[in-house]
Amino acid sequence: MRPTVLLPFVAALTAVLAGCGGSSSEAHDPGAGPAATSPSVDPDTVCPPKLARGDDPDGHGFGTQEDAREHPQLPAPGQAWTCRYDPVESAQTPDGGTELNWVLHGPADAVAKPELAALTDALGQVAPFEDGDRMCTADLGPRWMVVYPGDDGLVGVVVDDYGCREVRLTDDPATMAPGAGEGDGTVPGVLDGGTAVLTAVGVGR
Repeated sequence: MRPTVLLPFVAALTAVLAGCGGSSSEAHDPGAGPAATSPSVDPDTVCPPKLARGDDPDGHGFGTQEDAREHPQLPAPGQAWTCRYDPVESAQTPDGGTELNWVLHGPADAVAKPELAALTDALGQVAPFEDGDRMCTADLGPRWMVVYPGDDGLVGVVVDDYGCREVRLTDDPATMAPGAGEGDGTVPGVLDGGTAVLTAVGVGR
Protein backbone atom coordinates (compact mmCIF):
# COMPACT_ATOMS: atom_id res chain seq x y z
CA MET A 1 0.00 0.00 0.00
CA ARG A 2 1.36 3.43 -0.95
CA PRO A 3 1.85 6.20 1.63
CA THR A 4 -1.23 8.33 2.22
CA VAL A 5 -0.97 11.93 1.02
CA LEU A 6 -2.95 14.35 3.15
CA LEU A 7 -5.03 16.79 1.13
CA PRO A 8 -6.01 20.26 2.33
CA PHE A 9 -9.73 20.97 2.34
CA VAL A 10 -11.55 24.26 2.05
CA ALA A 11 -14.90 25.14 3.56
CA ALA A 12 -16.31 26.64 0.35
CA LEU A 13 -15.97 24.97 -3.02
CA THR A 14 -16.53 26.69 -6.37
CA ALA A 15 -18.12 24.63 -9.14
CA VAL A 16 -17.22 25.34 -12.77
CA LEU A 17 -18.87 23.99 -15.88
CA ALA A 18 -16.92 21.40 -17.87
CA GLY A 19 -17.69 18.51 -20.25
CA CYS A 20 -17.76 17.22 -23.76
CA GLY A 21 -20.36 15.99 -26.29
CA GLY A 22 -21.02 13.41 -28.98
CA SER A 23 -22.31 9.88 -29.62
CA SER A 24 -20.86 6.40 -30.44
CA SER A 25 -18.25 4.44 -32.46
CA GLU A 26 -17.17 0.92 -33.49
CA ALA A 27 -13.46 1.64 -32.87
CA HIS A 28 -11.50 -0.90 -30.86
CA ASP A 29 -7.87 -1.18 -29.81
CA PRO A 30 -6.08 -4.52 -29.35
CA GLY A 31 -4.81 -3.37 -25.95
CA ALA A 32 -8.31 -3.13 -24.52
CA GLY A 33 -10.76 -5.95 -23.87
CA PRO A 34 -13.47 -7.08 -26.31
CA ALA A 35 -15.78 -4.42 -27.69
CA ALA A 36 -18.82 -3.98 -25.46
CA THR A 37 -22.35 -4.19 -26.72
CA SER A 38 -24.29 -0.92 -26.52
CA PRO A 39 -27.78 -1.40 -25.07
CA SER A 40 -30.06 1.59 -24.80
CA VAL A 41 -28.92 3.84 -21.94
CA ASP A 42 -30.81 6.82 -20.54
CA PRO A 43 -28.25 9.67 -20.37
CA ASP A 44 -30.35 11.34 -17.67
CA THR A 45 -29.73 8.44 -15.26
CA VAL A 46 -26.36 7.06 -16.42
CA CYS A 47 -24.45 8.90 -13.67
CA PRO A 48 -25.52 8.48 -10.01
CA PRO A 49 -26.15 11.66 -7.96
CA LYS A 50 -23.18 10.80 -5.71
CA LEU A 51 -20.24 8.43 -5.95
CA ALA A 52 -20.82 5.33 -3.84
CA ARG A 53 -18.76 5.17 -0.64
CA GLY A 54 -18.22 1.58 0.49
CA ASP A 55 -15.74 1.11 3.35
CA ASP A 56 -14.56 4.64 4.10
CA PRO A 57 -12.59 4.91 7.37
CA ASP A 58 -11.21 8.39 6.67
CA GLY A 59 -14.56 9.87 5.58
CA HIS A 60 -13.14 11.37 2.38
CA GLY A 61 -15.06 9.12 0.01
CA PHE A 62 -12.11 8.43 -2.30
CA GLY A 63 -12.69 4.69 -2.44
CA THR A 64 -9.97 2.10 -1.95
CA GLN A 65 -6.46 3.26 -1.12
CA GLU A 66 -4.80 -0.07 -1.97
CA ASP A 67 -2.81 -0.21 -5.20
CA ALA A 68 -4.12 -2.60 -7.84
CA ARG A 69 -2.12 -5.77 -8.48
CA GLU A 70 -3.74 -6.83 -11.74
CA HIS A 71 -4.09 -5.28 -15.20
CA PRO A 72 -7.70 -4.57 -16.16
CA GLN A 73 -9.15 -5.84 -19.45
CA LEU A 74 -11.73 -3.14 -20.01
CA PRO A 75 -14.13 -3.59 -22.93
CA ALA A 76 -13.96 -1.01 -25.70
CA PRO A 77 -16.85 1.46 -25.45
CA GLY A 78 -19.42 1.70 -28.22
CA GLN A 79 -20.78 4.81 -26.49
CA ALA A 80 -19.73 6.65 -23.34
CA TRP A 81 -20.50 9.61 -21.11
CA THR A 82 -18.47 11.81 -18.78
CA CYS A 83 -19.77 12.89 -15.38
CA ARG A 84 -18.14 15.45 -13.11
CA TYR A 85 -18.19 15.05 -9.31
CA ASP A 86 -17.25 17.82 -6.87
CA PRO A 87 -16.31 17.37 -3.17
CA VAL A 88 -18.97 18.67 -0.79
CA GLU A 89 -18.47 18.77 2.98
CA SER A 90 -21.23 16.82 4.70
CA ALA A 91 -20.18 16.37 8.33
CA GLN A 92 -17.34 16.33 10.83
CA THR A 93 -15.68 13.01 11.58
CA PRO A 94 -15.22 11.91 15.24
CA ASP A 95 -11.52 12.87 15.09
CA GLY A 96 -12.35 16.41 13.97
CA GLY A 97 -11.77 15.83 10.26
CA THR A 98 -14.07 16.59 7.35
CA GLU A 99 -16.40 14.05 5.78
CA LEU A 100 -16.86 14.51 2.04
CA ASN A 101 -19.44 13.40 -0.47
CA TRP A 102 -18.60 13.47 -4.18
CA VAL A 103 -21.69 15.05 -5.75
CA LEU A 104 -22.65 15.10 -9.42
CA HIS A 105 -22.18 18.52 -11.04
CA GLY A 106 -24.41 19.00 -14.07
CA PRO A 107 -25.76 16.42 -16.54
CA ALA A 108 -23.81 13.62 -18.17
CA ASP A 109 -22.08 14.60 -21.42
CA ALA A 110 -21.86 12.11 -24.28
CA VAL A 111 -18.37 11.40 -25.59
CA ALA A 112 -18.15 12.43 -29.25
CA LYS A 113 -17.80 9.68 -31.85
CA PRO A 114 -14.29 10.80 -32.95
CA GLU A 115 -13.10 10.64 -29.33
CA LEU A 116 -14.17 7.02 -28.73
CA ALA A 117 -11.12 5.59 -30.53
CA ALA A 118 -8.82 7.74 -28.36
CA LEU A 119 -10.77 6.68 -25.26
CA THR A 120 -10.38 3.00 -26.19
CA ASP A 121 -6.62 3.51 -26.53
CA ALA A 122 -6.47 5.35 -23.19
CA LEU A 123 -8.39 2.58 -21.42
CA GLY A 124 -5.77 0.15 -22.70
CA GLN A 125 -3.14 2.24 -20.86
CA VAL A 126 -4.86 1.97 -17.47
CA ALA A 127 -2.54 -0.26 -15.44
CA PRO A 128 -1.05 -0.72 -11.97
CA PHE A 129 1.46 1.91 -10.90
CA GLU A 130 5.02 0.74 -11.52
CA ASP A 131 6.27 2.25 -8.25
CA GLY A 132 4.05 2.17 -5.17
CA ASP A 133 6.20 4.78 -3.39
CA ARG A 134 5.03 7.73 -5.51
CA MET A 135 4.57 11.38 -4.58
CA CYS A 136 1.37 13.23 -5.51
CA THR A 137 0.63 16.94 -5.24
CA ALA A 138 -1.44 17.82 -2.17
CA ASP A 139 -4.31 19.54 -3.96
CA LEU A 140 -7.99 18.71 -4.37
CA GLY A 141 -10.19 19.12 -7.41
CA PRO A 142 -13.09 17.44 -9.14
CA ARG A 143 -13.28 13.80 -10.09
CA TRP A 144 -14.56 12.51 -13.41
CA MET A 145 -16.33 9.27 -14.16
CA VAL A 146 -16.32 7.91 -17.70
CA VAL A 147 -19.25 5.52 -17.80
CA TYR A 148 -20.27 3.17 -20.61
CA PRO A 149 -22.15 -0.10 -21.21
CA GLY A 150 -20.15 -3.29 -20.61
CA ASP A 151 -21.26 -6.86 -21.13
CA ASP A 152 -23.07 -7.12 -17.79
CA GLY A 153 -24.05 -3.52 -17.02
CA LEU A 154 -22.35 -0.15 -16.76
CA VAL A 155 -18.59 0.26 -16.33
CA GLY A 156 -17.36 3.31 -14.40
CA VAL A 157 -13.81 4.68 -14.75
CA VAL A 158 -13.31 7.24 -11.97
CA VAL A 159 -10.32 9.57 -12.39
CA ASP A 160 -9.03 12.12 -9.86
CA ASP A 161 -8.50 15.49 -11.55
CA TYR A 162 -5.72 16.27 -9.06
CA GLY A 163 -2.67 14.63 -7.50
CA CYS A 164 -1.42 11.61 -9.46
CA ARG A 165 -4.61 11.36 -11.55
CA GLU A 166 -5.38 8.02 -9.96
CA VAL A 167 -7.96 5.70 -11.56
CA ARG A 168 -10.48 3.53 -9.71
CA LEU A 169 -12.87 1.16 -11.50
CA THR A 170 -16.38 0.00 -10.73
CA ASP A 171 -18.70 -2.37 -12.56
CA ASP A 172 -21.76 -0.93 -10.78
CA PRO A 173 -21.42 2.88 -10.60
CA ALA A 174 -24.72 3.34 -8.72
CA THR A 175 -23.85 1.14 -5.73
CA MET A 176 -20.17 0.09 -5.86
CA ALA A 177 -17.45 2.41 -4.56
CA PRO A 178 -14.65 3.41 -6.95
CA GLY A 179 -11.84 0.89 -6.88
CA ALA A 180 -13.99 -2.09 -5.89
CA GLY A 181 -14.68 -3.37 -9.40
CA GLU A 182 -14.26 -7.06 -10.20
CA GLY A 183 -16.50 -7.69 -13.22
CA ASP A 184 -16.58 -6.61 -16.88
CA GLY A 185 -12.79 -6.47 -17.08
CA THR A 186 -12.40 -4.22 -14.03
CA VAL A 187 -10.02 -4.94 -11.13
CA PRO A 188 -9.94 -3.71 -7.52
CA GLY A 189 -7.43 -1.11 -6.40
CA VAL A 190 -5.83 2.16 -7.50
CA LEU A 191 -4.47 2.35 -11.06
CA ASP A 192 -2.33 4.63 -13.23
CA GLY A 193 -3.37 6.12 -16.57
CA GLY A 194 -5.84 8.80 -15.53
CA THR A 195 -4.19 11.62 -17.48
CA ALA A 196 -4.59 9.70 -20.75
CA VAL A 197 -8.27 9.02 -20.02
CA LEU A 198 -9.06 12.68 -19.23
CA THR A 199 -7.17 13.85 -22.33
CA ALA A 200 -8.99 11.37 -24.56
CA VAL A 201 -12.44 12.64 -23.59
CA GLY A 202 -11.45 16.32 -23.46
CA VAL A 203 -12.05 17.05 -19.79
CA GLY A 204 -9.87 17.95 -16.83
CA ARG A 205 -7.57 20.73 -15.80
